[in-house]
Amino acid sequence: MTDEYDIPAAVDDSPQLETFYQNVVEFVDEWLLPRYARNPQTHSWDPRWFEYVEVVDRLEALWRSWEFLRLEGMTGMAVFFRDYFDPAMAQIASKDGPFWNMTSLQGRQVPEPWPSDKPDSEFYASL
Repeated sequence: MTDEYDIPAAVDDSPQLETFYQNVVEFVDEWLLPRYARNPQTHSWDPRWFEYVEVVDRLEALWRSWEFLRLEGMTGMAVFFRDYFDPAMAQIASKDGPFWNMTSLQGRQVPEPWPSDKPDSEFYASL
């Protein structure tokens, strides 16, 4: 975290979960993609998904949710699919989702991030 925002970092005292997959890339390649196939006329995917900040964040959250819920007994995976996987993948792969600007694998264009101005210091005081 940079001093630019001048917000104290939170301390995480929670025990660390031993994960099945080492990272989000391994999770996507070995678990997610073999299980997720959709009509390319109605859904989008970019093999270079890791170049999209939003997609990385969503898939990282999805992976961590999977790692937790896989250990939650008989209904853990049902909860994962219903509450996490289906909504996240609907957002990621939708035609107006992060890959909206990809016309083909050869003609792909990663959209530029939207600009963001920095708020006044009073804004941070109200957080």
